[in-house]
Amino acid sequence: MIHPDQATRRTFHNELWRSLPAGVLDAMASTFGMLIAVRVFHLGHVEKSIFLSATSGGLITSLFVVPLLLRARSTIAGTAARVQMLGGACMAAAAMFPREPWVFIIGLSLGLFCFSMQIPLMTQIYRLNYPEAQRGRLYAITGVTRSAAAVGFGFFGGWLLGLEVDNYVWLLWCFAASGFLSGWWTHGLPAVAWDSSEGGARFWSALRWVRDDRDFRTLLISWMMMGVGNLVAASLFVEYLANPRHGINLPEREVAWITGVVPVAVRMISSYPWGLIYDRVGLFTVRSILNVIFAVAILTFFVGQGYLSWCVGMGLWGMANAGGNVTWGLWVTKLAPKHAVAEYMSVHSFLTGFRGLLAPPLAFAALQVMSFQTLGILCSAAILSASAFITVRARTSDDETRRRLGPRERL
Repeated sequence: MIHPDQATRRTFHNELWRSLPAGVLDAMASTFGMLIAVRVFHLGHVEKSIFLSATSGGLITSLFVVPLLLRARSTIAGTAARVQMLGGACMAAAAMFPREPWVFIIGLSLGLFCFSMQIPLMTQIYRLNYPEAQRGRLYAITGVTRSAAAVGFGFFGGWLLGLEVDNYVWLLWCFAASGFLSGWWTHGLPAVAWDSSEGGARFWSALRWVRDDRDFRTLLISWMMMGVGNLVAASLFVEYLANPRHGINLPEREVAWITGVVPVAVRMISSYPWGLIYDRVGLFTVRSILNVIFAVAILTFFVGQGYLSWCVGMGLWGMANAGGNVTWGLWVTKLAPKHAVAEYMSVHSFLTGFRGLLAPPLAFAALQVMSFQTLGILCSAAILSASAFITVRARTSDDETRRRLGPRERL
């Protein structure tokens, strides 16, 4: 049996190393996948929506990962590692057939699908291996490294495409290698004792927590309101700047800089402070502040004009995304019983995936009837409505809710 302190150190060590290839995959998902789709293959809305929805599809499937894990009698880390390596293999297929647009879309999309599908397993590992009072800080430190890797790869990828757009083939191989490396470091995570709560081996069983836990249900509704607005806007960042149809048509290097480097650089700088805030401030307060920053960021990007507005908007979005990543990945650890974290997270991931599947086609459909500016205003309004919703709940919360979602004492 591994000592808890040793499990914490080993988990943190492996997660630090894993954050490097994970950062490369972040750059692919946020910028380079869409940039290649638009500038190299000139793909239509259907193909781009498939790519943008891939992560969401994996999140939806994650609802079934916990029951399958229990039935297979496997370890959490072993299962997560195998799923990640499968994602790397899918991206390798895209690299082996780089001139085939459908292989490109399907390969990268399946890769993202696999990586998002195993997220609840990683959250369970954090819950078991990271001390409660330090969980946000440790998670944020690896987030800083991940963001630094994404920034570095954003510069590298933008420079490479700026030399010659056909260099995208080398980027595809980088994505595939990153998938395999991520799986390697995950496989080395400590095996910890874990038994899910009663009923966890049945499909759909995790949904019972929505019925039984009012705080969980309240926060899921708020996440849905906020997430639809945020994901619709995020689906269009690259489209707005890169597609000649919309009149801006920036060069590849500038699109990569604005949408791939600026927000990730700000996310890197602000991740650690948000980790400390998560450990010390109540979840309702943190979530409300983040929603306001997201709304202002989207308004600045779409309503403002010129480089300054685009960069400031992306910078604010990166700042909010830093805190959003910490709260999105860890908030269920404050609510769930110790061995039910993966089930809680699978429900949260399922609903995130549902709105993520809805957002890209909704975004492109909305552009047929309104401008980017109008759509940005609507997205911001939806996000601010989510803050109002949880603020009302926070003011009427009982002692038990304040205990669960409030700041933790440091050990």
